[in-house]
Amino acid sequence: MKLFSFIIAAAPLFAGVNSGLLNLVMPDAQAITGVQADAVRSSPFGQYVISQIQLDPGLNQIIGSTGFDPRRDLHEIVAASPGTQSGLVIGRGTFQPSLISYAAIQAGAVSTNYRGIQILSGNGASQTGAVAFLDNTTALLGDVASVKAAIDRYIAGAVYSAPLAQQAIQVSAVNDIWFVASESPAAYFSGKAPNQGIGNLANAFQSIQQTSGGVKFASTGVTVGLALVARSPQDAQALVDIGKFLVTMVQSNGGQNAGATNAATLLQGASFNVNGSTATVSLSLPEQQIEQLLMPAGATPKSRRAAAR
Repeated sequence: MKLFSFIIAAAPLFAGVNSGLLNLVMPDAQAITGVQADAVRSSPFGQYVISQIQLDPGLNQIIGSTGFDPRRDLHEIVAASPGTQSGLVIGRGTFQPSLISYAAIQAGAVSTNYRGIQILSGNGASQTGAVAFLDNTTALLGDVASVKAAIDRYIAGAVYSAPLAQQAIQVSAVNDIWFVASESPAAYFSGKAPNQGIGNLANAFQSIQQTSGGVKFASTGVTVGLALVARSPQDAQALVDIGKFLVTMVQSNGGQNAGATNAATLLQGASFNVNGSTATVSLSLPEQQIEQLLMPAGATPKSRRAAAR
């Protein structure tokens, strides 16, 4: 736990979420997620995933007409939601707005001007999605209202200073894929029938005040981490006990089928800890193990040389 505390304290010394993207997040965001695409792409596992991607002719045509290939041109993503159905995805990359705009309009998109910035939206009352480019490196994607609000913040030079801001900076500094949330996971279980076995789990989650976590890609494999801030040290210990029990239950049923066996294998490296009111779990997975779990039966991995081109 001393190492965990040191990493959090030293987080500002490392690269994290791009401040320009974070400042576009809505001030009432309940959850923020980010992906450092460059870091993921440069990792052995990221190269493996890219090498397995097969583009159909339609996607190749879109890449050709827009000049944008996400496998190469997307550098970072930040997604945020205020807890409703609305949300915003902010992308940092290398874009050619004029080509993308032309291709979108040819496909039926509607172009409007909002405060000097072009917004591309769907054609029809049921088409509420919108895309806008603030410049050649920043794109907005979401419902029309969320995109317009982000443009307002961009023009006003807003700085995101909500309670999740510092947490997002710290977690993103030590993870390539990360998330922070101020909403208790119990909210996702509301309305579930007690006989589904969800009720007891929801009650345990009621003690969680904040959640955060992420995935770090390294040369040797992948590390997954989760931190749950509870109401008290006792609640944090209870969450750890539940986690250990669930792992034991999965491992005891590991031989029943391929899915259970894979889950049991993944959870062998799980580590649970309590630090005050915070419960943490970490899981380290060697790269070869992940590839074998993801690989279809009888398939042969493609060479990563294709991904490096």
